[in-house]
Amino acid sequence: MRHRAALTTAALALAAALSGCRTPRGTVEVPVITRLKLEGVKAFDPDDVVAKLATQGPESFLGIDRRWSRLDPDALLVDRRRVEAWYRERGYYQAAADQAQVVPEGEGRVTIVIHVKEGRPVRVTRLTVTGLDEAPEARRAAGKLPLAEGAVFTEQAYDDTRARILNALHGSGWALAEVTQRAQVLPEEGSAEVTYQVTAGARYRFGRIFVAGSGTVPRAKVIEQASIEANPGDWYDEALLAKVQARVFEMGVFSGVRVARGTPDPERLTVPVVVTVREAPFRTLRTGPGLGFQQSRWDVNGLASWTHRNWLGGLRRLQLDAKAGYAWLPAQAGAGRSGTVGLVGAEFSQPGAISRRIDLATRVEFEKGLERDYAFWSERFRVGTPLRVRPRLTLVPSWNLEVYQLRDVAQSAAVPGSPASTLPQFRSCPNQVCLLSYLEQRLSLDLRDDPINTRRGAWLALSVQEGIRMGGYGYQYLRFLPEARLFWPLGAGTVLALRARAGAIVPIAENDAPPVVALLFSGGANAMRGYGWQRLSPMQQEANRWVATGGNGLVDGSLELRQHLAGSFGGVLFLDAGSVSQASSEPGQWRDVLDPSRLQFAAGLGLRYATPFGPLRVDVGVRVPTDWSAGVPFDQRFPTVPGGADHREPIAAVHVSLGEAF
Repeated sequence: MRHRAALTTAALALAAALSGCRTPRGTVEVPVITRLKLEGVKAFDPDDVVAKLATQGPESFLGIDRRWSRLDPDALLVDRRRVEAWYRERGYYQAAADQAQVVPEGEGRVTIVIHVKEGRPVRVTRLTVTGLDEAPEARRAAGKLPLAEGAVFTEQAYDDTRARILNALHGSGWALAEVTQRAQVLPEEGSAEVTYQVTAGARYRFGRIFVAGSGTVPRAKVIEQASIEANPGDWYDEALLAKVQARVFEMGVFSGVRVARGTPDPERLTVPVVVTVREAPFRTLRTGPGLGFQQSRWDVNGLASWTHRNWLGGLRRLQLDAKAGYAWLPAQAGAGRSGTVGLVGAEFSQPGAISRRIDLATRVEFEKGLERDYAFWSERFRVGTPLRVRPRLTLVPSWNLEVYQLRDVAQSAAVPGSPASTLPQFRSCPNQVCLLSYLEQRLSLDLRDDPINTRRGAWLALSVQEGIRMGGYGYQYLRFLPEARLFWPLGAGTVLALRARAGAIVPIAENDAPPVVALLFSGGANAMRGYGWQRLSPMQQEANRWVATGGNGLVDGSLELRQHLAGSFGGVLFLDAGSVSQASSEPGQWRDVLDPSRLQFAAGLGLRYATPFGPLRVDVGVRVPTDWSAGVPFDQRFPTVPGGADHREPIAAVHVSLGEAF
């Protein structure tokens, strides 16, 4: 009942926020607009036209009106001209918005109806490009032009065609090329004759790279990185200047980078590249609090990080991290746990240690942690060679060694008188020591417009691990973990976000399941939100408690509709799905998650409050029932945990955390 009451309260609060807690009110002199209609619009989506007008109907979210505009007669008169201009840009030169009606809908309320006569569009009857044959490489690079004979003549396509030709020239060595355009439009005849005149000039190559603004950072280091993209002697390509800027900025020691074309040398036929930089502080200290609240875990901690970006010179980077706090794992059908947690780590990187593109990075960590069925001390070491393939595309091969000393293993999970546990995830940890030694290759491509408040783009990643044994410890396995995140803006304040993740652990010649520190779990604020933290998992009953055992296979994903509400507040509707297979030594056990009938779903809503560190969020997820048969008790309509155990977790989960779910 507590979960139902909490869910009802949260739903009412979000509904009140979405509705604005008010109804439209106006006056006879200044009424509110309850509806804006465009009649006669057939060639386009009327909403696209309305988006460019000053006069607007009520702002709504999921069919709920939240904000109403007041009628401005002067703006409405100008909007008629805006409609006609909008059509002209798209080739409809005879379009007319000849009437705008104001229809009363009650006291202080009106509907606006704008009548549009589209007319016929103007089409391209002749398209001529002269002078491009002098630059055959550019002609091939230009490809199919946006404007073509027979197509509707639009201002966007007209300008885009010139830009396409000019970019192809500047990207193929013709650095000083010029393109002029001319169009003769006859609206009455519905025709347009278009001409582009190309003056290619001489073909240029990249010349020397000059660096300005660098003090402590050696200019040779900047030139070395810039020449990866704009190598002197290669044919000049203006598009590479943006890549030079991104690569220099990724050096991590500049607060600003600007890259521009220098003055071309007509005798040598070269174009110099000028890189202007502004150095950032080399030492940075950051501190702050951390807070996490999930139904099955609460965390409070303090964070501190110190970074030196030019340690011992040569742009060597040293970063020291520390975290200390307290964790509570509330009781769930058994005793709860609590205790101190902490982590200290050091990371060192040497840019260009192996080649211009390949760095060297090492990290050492010591951690004291707490899980539901055990506490642990761990030591982790990683050495990697990050490879910057392209801006936003990174490949990181590494070797990793992780050692976990388990402590306070729950007595209900251990055989009396023996340190070994009866649970499968502990059997590969002799003497309660779990060791993982593995090679890993991580490939990531970040195409997001903003990593914190993302509205558009994609993030793709793939992690592959090969586990190896060391003496009598370790575990041999292969692990694959691909993930994709996609973002689409649906309006000024609306974003549709999608996340999908899959994982597979394939044991190689092993007799027991993988150790607990390597297994896959789902559930929690950043996974399947219908379950608590790591509670979407096969489970095994030990005495009076259900223990999540993890699994060899994982599939989970989320679909979110994110909507800005007002000020710093936002709302989210989401649908999550997930499944986890059993933990086993069988190489093919992970394939169980490929069965779509095993997927479990949860729907929910959330509130967001924007902060400089990312949105503070509260999510409430409710699992979707699967058994609608008559006479079935309500709590039995929901699926049991994966793996066949006759156990059901709570049907709702509440999550409080910082940052979006993905």
